[in-house]
Amino acid sequence: MPRQIDVDRLFETTVTVFAERGYQAATTQEIARRSGVNEVTLFRRYGDKAALINAALAHALARSAFAQLTVTDDVEADLVALARAYVESVQQYGGAILTLLTEVPRHPELRDAFAALIPNMRNAGQVIAAHQERGHMAQGDPMQLLTTLIAPFMASGLWRRAGVVALASDDDPSAVVTAFLDGHRAPLTGAAGEVADSR
Repeated sequence: MPRQIDVDRLFETTVTVFAERGYQAATTQEIARRSGVNEVTLFRRYGDKAALINAALAHALARSAFAQLTVTDDVEADLVALARAYVESVQQYGGAILTLLTEVPRHPELRDAFAALIPNMRNAGQVIAAHQERGHMAQGDPMQLLTTLIAPFMASGLWRRAGVVALASDDDPSAVVTAFLDGHRAPLTGAAGEVADSR
């Protein structure tokens, strides 16, 4: 066995096995076999299965597209980028996140992995907050607005994972953002004080 292990491959395998099997059935033996790492090495490096899964999920979430959002002067482009990043991240890690959400109540040792979700959501909320501060969007709780924006993608993903494909739609991020901004774009005030269309 090589002295250096491929951490990216190990973490990717760990996330995949966790998503496929759930916490109880995701054994370190299978993770070791599929990642080409000695099981003893896993315990030596991470201590136990929970620590390995926590580290793998935190690593994956920190590198996901949803964690790499930036703010520009174009509110529509930024929100489309946010929506696309969310969809891409769900396609990559949605199974693992759904498994995590169902497993945490029964296995509190996974709370560290759950906590890794929070920075991504706050970062996305900051994109909305920044455009509110610049007057591009109406005021309101940025996290609630974020939930409203990504809700169509969340619902489609849940239907698809449940096997109810007929109710799952392939929402176009640009169309979803356009509809979202129709209700949440900041109004412009005209010279006489009347509210004008901000589009």
